[in-house]
Amino acid sequence: MWAAVAALLPLSRYGAPTPRWDVLAALGAALLCGLGWVAATWRAPRFVPAPPEDRPADDAARLPARLPHPPLVSLARGLAGALAGYALVSALLLAWQPDGRQARTLAALQDAGATVSTGTITAVTSQEESNVGVSGQKFGSYWYASFTAELSDGTRLPVDRGIVAGVPSGWREVEVLHVPGRPELGGWVDDSTDITAYVRTWRPPFTAGPWFLTAFAVAASLAHLGRRSGRFGPHRVLAEDAAAGRVKAFRVDTLTAVRNEHTTVGSRAGTTQVVVHRSLRASGERGKLELHVPDADIPALAAEFGASGGWLMWANRWRLVRESRFVPCFFVAPDGRVFRCTAYPKDLARLREREVASERSTDPSVTVRDWAGLCGTSPAVRLLLVVLHTAVAACALPALTGTASHLTGYLPLAAAGVAAAVTGYLVTRPAATDDLPVWERRRSRDRRVRRAEA
Repeated sequence: MWAAVAALLPLSRYGAPTPRWDVLAALGAALLCGLGWVAATWRAPRFVPAPPEDRPADDAARLPARLPHPPLVSLARGLAGALAGYALVSALLLAWQPDGRQARTLAALQDAGATVSTGTITAVTSQEESNVGVSGQKFGSYWYASFTAELSDGTRLPVDRGIVAGVPSGWREVEVLHVPGRPELGGWVDDSTDITAYVRTWRPPFTAGPWFLTAFAVAASLAHLGRRSGRFGPHRVLAEDAAAGRVKAFRVDTLTAVRNEHTTVGSRAGTTQVVVHRSLRASGERGKLELHVPDADIPALAAEFGASGGWLMWANRWRLVRESRFVPCFFVAPDGRVFRCTAYPKDLARLREREVASERSTDPSVTVRDWAGLCGTSPAVRLLLVVLHTAVAACALPALTGTASHLTGYLPLAAAGVAAAVTGYLVTRPAATDDLPVWERRRSRDRRVRRAEA
């Protein structure tokens, strides 16, 4: 997504006449990265319905004493977003740099150790109004102007095509970038941004935007730590009990994907609505319970582990778990793969009362690995996303080459909005798994609906 946004950054330069080859090269690099992402994930696991394999069930409880740590998915997403934003702000500083003759002047000032001083416009030789309005002002726009600026010590500096907020007029104060004692280098004025950003050729952009991104990264890290202490914290209780050698365990013979269509009363009088509830049912010799996992993983887990079964383990001190609604569990397959799930405390208490679940010992020599999981998007969708954002970047080519008109100048803005909406839909769209034969379908009716139909 940052490639499409980076394509819009040169528009803030108010129609520079020459192409921005640096930004074009950055867009090309972003395209290569996107295609590399598609190629690297082309064979990412996708759920393909297939008949379950009949594997021999392992009745011996080989429970691990060391459990794998939870994946850093939420933290990785937050940090990736912060880094992408940091790259955007860096590209923003790059795109705002002038080009052509102004770029050479600015480079000479920066190499000689530029500083910022307040000067006064004394004589305007040329001026040209841009089509970009000054933020916060109802009337007025930025102007390109060539003029002479006089500093407080009497030094006169020529400014070639500087950017001035409002009509440039005599005796108006502006912030001038210059080198003390080197008036032959001239000066530079840019009211559209903080001119102190031009003091050096490049620096980490720790202005308001990057500080916000840094705060976002810190918040994402804290949220992940809170997620570990909240949702994954109870897993630590299980990890401690497993390391101590004693856990609760229940032998699971089959895992079944259950899809229940429950008809209940609607929001208006005389209407009904169907609520679909999906769950993963673990069945044993003398009991069963409902496991809670993401809906997209239910059919895949039932197909992967449904026939072979395994062992469901939870903390021996599960009543000490701070979460009252769910108790975290681990499902251990005979081949050593595990996945995380949760269960209702009442279901675990019922298994304990029936003496179906028992206290088992763990084995330090048993090694387990996380279930690989599934990729949420197909290769075609990933390639479509790259093509979509490449098209958005192509819409900005007129602006990058200095040939943008009124229509082509706003086209990237509209295309970026459409691309963002389409990307959000394609990435978050749940996989269509309801029609797969792996589901055990059920139908139920609310008591009030049955009474009304009687």
